[in-house]
Amino acid sequence: MRTFVLLVLVLVHTSFPTPARAQDAGDAQQQASLARLVNDQVRRIEALERQLAELQRALKVLSAQPNGDPPQPDAVMAPEDEHQQPFEHAAGGSAPEDADPESPAGDLPRAQPLDAYGSLRVAAAWDTKGHREIRNNATRLGLRGEKALTSWLTAFARVEVGVNMVANDRVILVTGDPGVPIGQGSQAIASRLGLVGVETRAGNLSWGKQWSSYYDVAEFTDVFQVFSGAATGAFAAGTDGGIAGTGRAERAFQYRETLGPVSGAVQVQSRSSSPNDRSFADTWGASIVVDAGRGFGLGAAYNEVRDGVAMPTPNEPQLGDQATLYGLRYRTDRWYAAGSYSVLKQHEVDDLGRRYDGNGFELALRRILTDRWWLEAGYNDLSPNSNHPGDYRVRFGVGNAVYRFGDASRVFFGVKIEGSRRSDGSRLAENAIAAGLNYTF
Repeated sequence: MRTFVLLVLVLVHTSFPTPARAQDAGDAQQQASLARLVNDQVRRIEALERQLAELQRALKVLSAQPNGDPPQPDAVMAPEDEHQQPFEHAAGGSAPEDADPESPAGDLPRAQPLDAYGSLRVAAAWDTKGHREIRNNATRLGLRGEKALTSWLTAFARVEVGVNMVANDRVILVTGDPGVPIGQGSQAIASRLGLVGVETRAGNLSWGKQWSSYYDVAEFTDVFQVFSGAATGAFAAGTDGGIAGTGRAERAFQYRETLGPVSGAVQVQSRSSSPNDRSFADTWGASIVVDAGRGFGLGAAYNEVRDGVAMPTPNEPQLGDQATLYGLRYRTDRWYAAGSYSVLKQHEVDDLGRRYDGNGFELALRRILTDRWWLEAGYNDLSPNSNHPGDYRVRFGVGNAVYRFGDASRVFFGVKIEGSRRSDGSRLAENAIAAGLNYTF
């Protein structure tokens, strides 16, 4: 381009012959002036070429932006020889520009709608022996969401983890979540729920670790801030009920449906880790809950282990494990009352680790005083049958005062009066008081 311009200028100059030019051909001053003019024009052309190259790069970057977003200044002004590496994974916490959900290693697009939630819970407890501690009180964090697949089919998913906010030990002195599974109490983060499913016009199907069909009835009386849920068998043998399938059942498939005032659920667990693995339904369970009207509800649930072993480890199911639960509740704007009765076979353990057949009874009562204040009272009783050796039993009464300062956010004060015994007849636990705060978002 530059050579072509110089040639044009020379031709233009030589195309106008005059006597003066012929006479002044040797004039050095005129030649110098012509050289300066040519140099000035060359510099202007070079500047225009640089601007043209920058505009071409900017146009290339702009055409590559998704949805017509304007290019970033750094990308526009980058030198031509700089290698621009396309990254499939998001960096710095931002969403990926070109998500590739079909690739196993590819980043995923943002899923909407997605609901993040959590409840941060800490309690302080004292017993009559002088023991006291500050402890976690079932803190949890979770994500849940759903997406429409068709006009009659919706996919949903949920994941929830328990978080130990205050310590790394698994010792429970006088209070805490009865559903903390063995081996997870010392972990800072532990799995509580994790499931995917589809909602159809004929009911819901779900797979994963989820609240069991048995808990549909156990939740009638598991309603207190502390000191509850000990006699229904939901959280069996010091676990979260995941292995037996009565609490937060693991490796579970569920079908749920509601028809008018009747809600039902069927559950099976399938696993290959047990020595007595079954080809289908290593455990199975079912529940039915009926809204009887006028504030009354009735429920019944059953759960049976089919792949149990005689001497299980904490991560194995118990041979002959069966649990049956019946529940009744009544609720109005100001009152809530519920009772449950369980029939358990080889489902719970005593203080010496021995399985037993027995029965449990729970009672829960709540009185709403104002929009912010309410009182709670309850009773838990779990005892082996008379043919079980020793005097082991779980028996205590509960009283709580609760103040609500937001949705599921509250402060509380509780008292537990103990009557539990070890197998040798000595006291299993002491009378205790507790106070705590739940901050939910």
